[in-house]
Amino acid sequence: MGTMGAKRVTTVSGRDRRQFQRIRTAWPAIVESADGRVGVGQVVDTSLSGMRIATDLDVEPGTALVLRVTLPKDTGRLEMLVKVARRDPQGFGVSFLTTDRDEAERLAPHVAPGDIRRWARRVAVNLPIRVETGSETGQFVLARTVDLSTSGCRLTTEGRLSPGDVVVIELPGPDVGATLRLPALVWEAYAGGAVVVFANLARPEYLKLRDFLAHLG
Repeated sequence: MGTMGAKRVTTVSGRDRRQFQRIRTAWPAIVESADGRVGVGQVVDTSLSGMRIATDLDVEPGTALVLRVTLPKDTGRLEMLVKVARRDPQGFGVSFLTTDRDEAERLAPHVAPGDIRRWARRVAVNLPIRVETGSETGQFVLARTVDLSTSGCRLTTEGRLSPGDVVVIELPGPDVGATLRLPALVWEAYAGGAVVVFANLARPEYLKLRDFLAHLG
């Protein structure tokens, strides 16, 4: 069975599992058992606590597996340790035994953007940014960050945003003259401010943002 390097992990309690939203998906997945058997299928629904896998691999409840999932829109792959919670005619449901913080931060925007702020470490920082609100040149709102994480940021704004808006957040990058351009969804909006969640960050963007936050302290 494939092994995973040492990671910072978070155990998800039973109470947390009941609280997480579950959504329908169609993500390619591979599951591998300790005896070397491999099943290929897809994730048919998911939350931040577990997934339901459609596959022909025959395993009993309680079996530990390594699960590898290809995320949508070229945002990379997750690998995690799971346990079979229940079986059904099409496959089985699994619960995450442990969840690496980076994995949770990459999974949550696809599942429940509001939950991600529970996982991601936020850095209080005041940065001038632009929020691009349309495809045409000049459609942007000037703003400043209140806090920033790999999941999103809280802003003060000079213009009004609306919940559900798809925007691009342009941050000053760690190098002189460089910028980070991050696709995002406006999750909350109010007079003078907003909360945005980064949506479908590609792996290179995610790593640049993570390293930037580490530099900020």
